[in-house]
Amino acid sequence: MAARLRLLLSAERSWRAQAAFAALLAAAGAPGCKGPGTPKPPELQRPVAGVVVAEQSLAVEVGQRVLEQGGNAADAAVATALMLAVVHPQAGNLGGGGFALWVPHVGEGEVVDFREVAPRRYQQDLYLDADGEVVARRSLETPLAVGVPGSPAGLHALWERHGSGSFSFAQLAAPAIQTARGGFTVGPYLAEDLASSGPGGRIAADPTARARFHRPDGGPLREGDLLVQEDLAQTLERLAAEGPDGFYGGRTAELLLQTLRTVDAREGLLAGDRLMDAADLAAYEATVRAPLTGWFRGFEVLSVPPPSSGGFVLLQVLSILDGLPLETERDEAGGPTARALHWWIEAMRLAFADRAEHLGDPEAFPDPEGQGAMRTLEVPLEALLGAEWIATRRLAIGERAQPGVAPWVPTPTPESPETTHLSVLDAEGNAVALTTTLNGTFGSGLLVEGAGFLLNNELDDFSIQAGTPNMFGLVGAEANQLYGGRRPLSSMTPTVVREGGQRVVLVLGAPGGPRIITSVLQVLLRVLVHGQPLEEAVAAPRVHQQWRPEGTALEAALPDGLRTALETTHGQPLRTGSAAGLIQAIAVDPTGQPTGASDPRSDGAVGVARGPKGR
Repeated sequence: MAARLRLLLSAERSWRAQAAFAALLAAAGAPGCKGPGTPKPPELQRPVAGVVVAEQSLAVEVGQRVLEQGGNAADAAVATALMLAVVHPQAGNLGGGGFALWVPHVGEGEVVDFREVAPRRYQQDLYLDADGEVVARRSLETPLAVGVPGSPAGLHALWERHGSGSFSFAQLAAPAIQTARGGFTVGPYLAEDLASSGPGGRIAADPTARARFHRPDGGPLREGDLLVQEDLAQTLERLAAEGPDGFYGGRTAELLLQTLRTVDAREGLLAGDRLMDAADLAAYEATVRAPLTGWFRGFEVLSVPPPSSGGFVLLQVLSILDGLPLETERDEAGGPTARALHWWIEAMRLAFADRAEHLGDPEAFPDPEGQGAMRTLEVPLEALLGAEWIATRRLAIGERAQPGVAPWVPTPTPESPETTHLSVLDAEGNAVALTTTLNGTFGSGLLVEGAGFLLNNELDDFSIQAGTPNMFGLVGAEANQLYGGRRPLSSMTPTVVREGGQRVVLVLGAPGGPRIITSVLQVLLRVLVHGQPLEEAVAAPRVHQQWRPEGTALEAALPDGLRTALETTHGQPLRTGSAAGLIQAIAVDPTGQPTGASDPRSDGAVGVARGPKGR
């Protein structure tokens, strides 16, 4: 069976993007900005305790216990994520994928990319009708929606590379196995999500999923019901005992593929003989990448590179805003004025335009027209984060909205929904920001019969046809086109911020599709520029702008005065719609005192661990 991990730690594109971004800020003379050469103190302040923040309290308790028993941030993140696969079926998953950002107390960070992969024989034509038009449901709720899952390989890789050595993988999986087998009480948020899926929803449409998540009387499980998942417990036991081979091969793989065959037959053989098969599962590898890194107001910001767009959009927006007098635009409560919000919105608009045109999976994939040849996409991060383009973008921001902005165009040359996030900090100062997803709430709604986990509908994140919006309204171009073997573009933005490139001061991320990026951005700005306490910054009302559609979504709690000023003074077109991803974050003050904040819009929790390594 193929290796489960590829190392791409010295990727030139990532290094160049980091260097260009740091050089830009140094040249700009940003207030208080320090470069990578800042002298390091002899001993960096460590946190006085460890913290786990996630969207479900049972998962937080597991991670907290691991820290208290001597585990580190990677151990706790893996145990928390495995528990989320049991107690947060909306997004916590084995059948999906994501990204984990590891940042040690001292040294270089690392990204484990366990994004899903399109089966090798899937191509654009499978998603089109006889007239060449996209059939949306094929990429949402049929086997054609399902990418090869990455979570089992990714979580195992995070444990293997960065775990403390105090816990085996099986020990970290044990609480999840026990809870799946013994059952847990359905809480209000899970009950609400099951109810909102409705009679015609994806869960109700799949007989196996309906049998799992509905009551004997036919309705969805309610708050207070017991959810027992024996088949999921057995799947987790195989993963715990055999590692990734216990998922991508053997009994679990057989059950997954049989489920896809059954559903494809029910759907009229949409995929037919091109359906995902054992070779697709056996070929899956998690990939280790260098983080995408930039500087803002003296803080080093580490996030994820392509195939996620999150790190790029975050760093481009911060770079544009870094040259603007943000600190002078504060209202009486210390938050941003309407003018500052206008700047935020315009910078988001500009970055999302570039995202739509240029971002995609940078790895080589089989060329469908090349008879064994390989094709690669050159993601132009150096140009998109370079000083010239950033300065052009910044100067383009005036006092009025500009919905018609276009993406960067290279100079011709003679010859490229539903998610969950957890943040962990241990008492040694190591941090993990991990985001994982099924894409839509409950993913494709297809439950693997006999194995107990839901499958993703992640292939909807490809640009199946240029200019056709996906479920989040995002449009894309050739850079993100669906071909077998590619990873779809993501908005996941697990992020760690270090003061002066040294001490961890923020660990954060969120679910929410493209709202992930803008939510992470706004919390960073409120904490680093406006000095707001973490809980206040996380709870504050948010805005969301993604280039297309043109209007900016505003949360209802945004003060009427700001809303009016955005419309009248700055000409911002506004729209209804959700503007907030559910932030799960940790902040650390200069004395080492950590604070956790789970978004009040979510059912999350904070666990503070004062174990053998605590102080």
